[in-house]
Amino acid sequence: MFFRPAKLACAALLVACASAHASETYEPEPVLTAPMLVQAPLLSGPDFRVVPEVAVRGYMANFLIDTQFGPIHAASVEMLAIRIAELPAMEALDRASRSGAFAIALTARAKKTGTAIVNVVTHPIDTITGLPEGVARYLSAQWDKWSGRARSLSDRSQREFENRGNPYRAPPGPMTALRDAPADGPQPPADLKNHAWYARAGGEVAREGKRYLQYNSQRRALAKVLGVDPNSSNPVLNQELDTLAWAAVWGNFSAEAALGQIGGSAATAIGDSGKLNQYVLSKTPGQLRESNEKRLQALCSDETVIRGFLHRGGFTDTLRTALVLELEKLAPKSGCNGLLELAAKTHGEVEARYLVNALKLIAQQPDRKAGELFTAGAAIAWRTPAGKLILPLPVDYLSWNADLHAFFDQPSLRAANKVVLISGEASMLAQRALTARGWSILLRVPYAGAPAYARFGEFASGKLE
Repeated sequence: MFFRPAKLACAALLVACASAHASETYEPEPVLTAPMLVQAPLLSGPDFRVVPEVAVRGYMANFLIDTQFGPIHAASVEMLAIRIAELPAMEALDRASRSGAFAIALTARAKKTGTAIVNVVTHPIDTITGLPEGVARYLSAQWDKWSGRARSLSDRSQREFENRGNPYRAPPGPMTALRDAPADGPQPPADLKNHAWYARAGGEVAREGKRYLQYNSQRRALAKVLGVDPNSSNPVLNQELDTLAWAAVWGNFSAEAALGQIGGSAATAIGDSGKLNQYVLSKTPGQLRESNEKRLQALCSDETVIRGFLHRGGFTDTLRTALVLELEKLAPKSGCNGLLELAAKTHGEVEARYLVNALKLIAQQPDRKAGELFTAGAAIAWRTPAGKLILPLPVDYLSWNADLHAFFDQPSLRAANKVVLISGEASMLAQRALTARGWSILLRVPYAGAPAYARFGEFASGKLE
């Protein structure tokens, strides 16, 4: 009897919360003009032009770049900057394929020009339905399905056993919802050995193995000279690197030396990019994995999670190394295992870069020392010793929708002192919703290697209709 008023008050509060949730206003992700998102140097140059209309999907901007090599897609502002920085290298490779030792080797092998790698798109608005989903999964309403990850030693042992028993089955994780293939879908081959190059008989096995090792070495040498990431996802750049690396193997000459004889290529490309990771380029993939594993063992306690991260997810060797470097800078008191478990479930480069950039955003905060890293649904956050909550969101444009509503209302994000770091821009509706929930908002937060987002004074309020 004495608790009845309290019960009535609680019921009234629940009704009010439900009503507020039901009356929340949402907005679709917009189509913006490119100058609203990036500074002028990334919009046009002597050999490229960015299509003005930019559709935002999964909080990331989707750009189309017109180049002499055909249209090239970039799935975020960061990827736009990377693709433009790769253009000098692509031009150098194109010149090399038509002159010197490369041309002779390619002619001898009767090189054929294949069909275009990318489809010509004359109007990006017509292809919105086919655009990538950016990093929507990190902030999806499905976060509750991803937050119940196995944490006990027995659960982890069971997960490891499942992997050994069935290499085609990934254990449950924070980003695996709806990823299981249907029972009647494509099945793995019964005998993998019969489908691999090393299944061939006779001396051809040894010859092909040697050629493949030489190809990898030549490819890394080309990337090092040009100052590009050997693990780039640029399809045009990759085709050129592959073609010239094999040409050097076939012609039995040094790709690095031959490329150096092509005037005005390497030095210019390296100077323009300014982002060459010499550490990655100086080591083989095996050496990188071994080095990263040892460094992670000093930060994380779960060997199974470390191994999973080193062999799974959307991370390339370059991005894995970048994540390890950022983790070492932060040296979190806890949370390393959860981050790696999340990283092992990423899909593709954009999601992997999101995690790396999230760590970079945290690292820029002066009060982040001796803090704790934790997962909030399928995203990461940081808690300082004073109890301040820092939520990094390395996104291009944040629009307010039902998924974000559910994400920001989760219990793990409740704190008296909290700040959200957004690397790009947020709509006014999103800013109002976050402010109403007690968040301090910082927009266009700089971090190491951040792309050239549009300056505050340059940002226009209009959207394309």
